[in-house]
Amino acid sequence: MFEDSELIWPALEMLLKVLGWSCWVLVLLWATGGVLNFPGSQLTMGVVLLVVVLGGLFGAAAYSGNRAIFIYGIWCFDLVVLLALWMVQPRSDRVWAADMEHGIAVRYEGDVAILRNVRDFRYDTESDFEADWVERRIPLGGLQKVWLGVEQIAAWEGVAHVFVTFEYVDEQQQSQALAVSAEIHRQQGEEFAVFPGLYRNFELTYVVGTERDLIGLRTHVRVDPVRLYPLEIDRVGVTSLFKDVLQRAEKLQIEPEFYHTITNNCASNMLYHLNKLAPSPVSKWDKRVIFSGLVDRIAYSLDVVPNVSSLEEMRAKYLVNIANFELDEQYSKKLRDVGFQHQNSPEVVQ
Repeated sequence: MFEDSELIWPALEMLLKVLGWSCWVLVLLWATGGVLNFPGSQLTMGVVLLVVVLGGLFGAAAYSGNRAIFIYGIWCFDLVVLLALWMVQPRSDRVWAADMEHGIAVRYEGDVAILRNVRDFRYDTESDFEADWVERRIPLGGLQKVWLGVEQIAAWEGVAHVFVTFEYVDEQQQSQALAVSAEIHRQQGEEFAVFPGLYRNFELTYVVGTERDLIGLRTHVRVDPVRLYPLEIDRVGVTSLFKDVLQRAEKLQIEPEFYHTITNNCASNMLYHLNKLAPSPVSKWDKRVIFSGLVDRIAYSLDVVPNVSSLEEMRAKYLVNIANFELDEQYSKKLRDVGFQHQNSPEVVQ
């Protein structure tokens, strides 16, 4: 027994060293990313700062012959980067891009939700549009169904944008729909990028708009593959979800938050609301949430999308086919009437 312990302790010591050095390297990589993507700074400035700091620590360690200067100096550098990022706070008073200029405002008259600043843009191209912010009156008793939208934005299926849309009957007994999308709150001239999204560069916002705008932009202007899945949620659940989403949309304007590429993104926010209706909530650390293009696998595993027998069938059945309709005033109606009609063709994305 004691002879065996002579072998165990060196192995354990080696394991702890490997874990310690791995942690040191990973934190250094994170801090390096923080410097290169620090909010408001230029990449060149970040590179210069890294060269000066890391070069200075390495030179001091080499000159003194004491490598501890470099090792512990890096830990101090990591801590400074962490504190500097922590001091950056989200704001709601920036100069926002034209399509992010107004936040949703909600009030209730009895059982009718009155929404102001619903986006209803008309697009020629993504950057050439006619801006229009409208008001919508939505009877809570008229809410019918919620759909889960997945826009594939890269060749790999794991990269996608996730949103929801609510189908309802208005006060004139006409079928309507309202879409909600969690996105970065873009400033003028700003564009999303994955790595800056890890380091507090973007605020989070909920964009509330018509389907012609929020979904049509994706199907007919960007021409991205979009799947729209009807979720089997009872009307009480749909109403609860609708009110919860709007409440958070308004709260973000008063108490802004940073968008985070992994932990506070489009998929994790939609999951936050849907989890309140789920019998067993899904963790935001689930790979199907982190890789948001896989979020429809959650819907399939929970059996909340009707009339499908496989994931492949579900994805093919609810892929929007833009060949059947145009981006016009009847977008929502045509989307549901003919937007899911497909011929048996290998062109259907699985």
